[in-house]
Amino acid sequence: MSLPEGLQIEPTNKCNLACVMCVRNTWRGEKFGQMDFGLYQKIIDETQGSLRRLALYGFGEPLTHPRFPDMVRYAREASDSTYILTVTNGTLMTREMAEKVFGAGIDEVAFSIDAPELGLLSKIRVGTATYDVLGNLSSAAKIKDDYDVRLGITVVLMKWNYKLLPEIARKAEELGLDFLAVSHLVPYTEAMMKETVYTTASRQAVEFYEKHAGDLEELAKEAIYDSMLQHYTLTSSGKKQLYLQLVDKLGSSGYSLNVDISRDAVQRKELLSEVEMYIEKAASIAKEYGLEVKLPNVYADANKRSCPYIDLNYAMILWNGDVVPCMDLAYTHPLYTNLHPKTIKKLVFGNVEKQSLSDVWSSSSFKWFRETRKNLSKNVPWCGDCQFATRDCWYIRVNEYDCYGNEVGCNECIYSAGLAHCLI
Repeated sequence: MSLPEGLQIEPTNKCNLACVMCVRNTWRGEKFGQMDFGLYQKIIDETQGSLRRLALYGFGEPLTHPRFPDMVRYAREASDSTYILTVTNGTLMTREMAEKVFGAGIDEVAFSIDAPELGLLSKIRVGTATYDVLGNLSSAAKIKDDYDVRLGITVVLMKWNYKLLPEIARKAEELGLDFLAVSHLVPYTEAMMKETVYTTASRQAVEFYEKHAGDLEELAKEAIYDSMLQHYTLTSSGKKQLYLQLVDKLGSSGYSLNVDISRDAVQRKELLSEVEMYIEKAASIAKEYGLEVKLPNVYADANKRSCPYIDLNYAMILWNGDVVPCMDLAYTHPLYTNLHPKTIKKLVFGNVEKQSLSDVWSSSSFKWFRETRKNLSKNVPWCGDCQFATRDCWYIRVNEYDCYGNEVGCNECIYSAGLAHCLI
């Protein structure tokens, strides 16, 4: 019987906040609900003895599920060795709730804290002001060692808060927390795209563009005219060949170039450099005090991509039993990336209310999906450096295919590029 080694189970997709960057703001006609406890028991029973990691959260606030502590306890009683974690907005994690969840046997809890003070936090995570989130974090920190629980903070990085990252790291150290995990903003709206502080271009491509910008811009235009000249007159000015020779210098190092995306990165160079500086400051503080950190890249690298769900042999199960490969493909939603909008369609391989997880996991379609992404940089293209990404390419409008022929495109997934992170 074949089963995943890790599972992310969504207790509910309901939430008590309205965070400005949340994908739920874009849902239209999506059903909301919470996982039936009997279905949850069925999943845990089937995976007993094989599950190394269990992430109990999804696109809702997990603690709004009335039986969340019971979910933790049931998984713990099924296996002493399964590592159980959750991510919470912290609003409902009072000391009393923390004692219940910690006592049920959870291993790791992360509070989503994007600012060190309530004022900005409540602007980012709208609705937070009516709760004592920072007080809840402090209370949980005081009792975590009594239950041998790892406690930390997750941060979504954007223009609003990147300068506060070192202060957040100090806050984590002062509270005696164990880790700090930082992810860039995934922009589901055009407004949120303007708040991002990273580039999807590879650093090598950006540096190449910066060095050769003048020649590239002029030759690119002349190469287009030269191509038309060749087509209609069978003659050439030679500009197309000169352009290709110049770009081949970058290609010989294994990278390609999108002029528009690299130009955008150069224009934002001061911002990107400053973001790197603040990330380095946070890393330095963490190192000084022994705080574990997971920090994002600011530039992508087309040749160093990997899928965390594939690497950890994971699947995700939504509250209604749908089995999906990852968070990004869990719900249909818009995405703004590489200077263009697109639609990400939900990808479902089966439903554990009607099928066993083993049957879904072992299906030919799911197996092929995972196999293709084991060597992501080789098997899946990267649009951040592709010249067609800003030319209305057929493959970037919807994630149904990519230009390598893969069904379901992961060619613009910023999780794979180390820009966005999820705790699993």
